[in-house]
Amino acid sequence: MRRLLLLFACAIPVAFTIACSGGDDDDDATTTPALTPGTGNDEDYLRAICVGTSNFSNALLSATSVDEIRDVVQEFADEMRALNPPADLTEYNQQFVAYLEAAAEGDPTSLVTTSPPEPADDVRRRMAALEPTIDECRDPTFFSRDEDETPTP
Repeated sequence: MRRLLLLFACAIPVAFTIACSGGDDDDDATTTPALTPGTGNDEDYLRAICVGTSNFSNALLSATSVDEIRDVVQEFADEMRALNPPADLTEYNQQFVAYLEAAAEGDPTSLVTTSPPEPADDVRRRMAALEPTIDECRDPTFFSRDEDETPTP
């Protein structure tokens, strides 16, 4: 269970990398068009989750203050909010962002002991089957945890 939580923490950077894009701050720079909800792909979404959980895990191991962990959790929430998830993960993503934001506003280490929301079983199984193909997803993985185990990030 703890390994699963650590994985959750390690996926934060991928989410940040995907959601953040470098751009010019010039006045004549064009703005990025708004995302069309529900048109993202499974691979990018899963990569973001795995990076975010990895970052969280790393923060648990290396942070010297709760505020450092809080910053990582808030960045994870920001990155997930900025993503354009697949249509059948849109509602789940909103719940997941709310879960992360609640932890960032309160006790960020609560992600270790509080179960994250879960998508519908068929969607979870689809994402779990994809995890081995994503380099950023390590064992244990976010969506393919044991059914008997209490789900935790």
